[in-house]
Amino acid sequence: MDPEEKKLDEQMQERFKQLPKVVQDAITSADVEKRLRELANTNKLHLDQWQDLENQVMLTLLGFQDADDLESNIKSEVGVPDEVAKALATDISKIVFEPIRQELERELEHPEAKEAQVSGVEAARTQILSDEKLPATPPVLPATPPAVAPTEKAVRAPISEAYKAGEPSSARASVADDPYREAPV
Repeated sequence: MDPEEKKLDEQMQERFKQLPKVVQDAITSADVEKRLRELANTNKLHLDQWQDLENQVMLTLLGFQDADDLESNIKSEVGVPDEVAKALATDISKIVFEPIRQELERELEHPEAKEAQVSGVEAARTQILSDEKLPATPPVLPATPPAVAPTEKAVRAPISEAYKAGEPSSARASVADDPYREAPV
């Protein structure tokens, strides 16, 4: 790593530490990368263009570039026409910056903050991981009553007279009452 890259890396790490936790979580989230990759696939960007796009978004999230300049930065750095750069900037604003903005507003208890959209699974996960006591589960009501326990002993069938202990069944001459063999036709 050359000295310029090392210096830039140190600056980025220092800036990352200064960001609010919501923005740090967004930067480290695989969700942002996944959404940017979907956006790149939708707009048919090559791998190098996608990486340049991701770099521009990260530089904007870290505060090295102004969010208002994102469209022009995408146009110049990613190398796409004006209309594609505008569409990308609009989509990035919706899928990356808007959720961060909403989370910051909730965190700062802004009067116009929208309530977080949480799925049932995520709500259950949060509740389980929290220190709160879980509500008591409702009792399980039986749907079918259990079977009655048997009161009689099982009766064995009488042992065949043709059976002799240790003798293979193929050696028996009489197969009339042997349950494992059929009489020859």
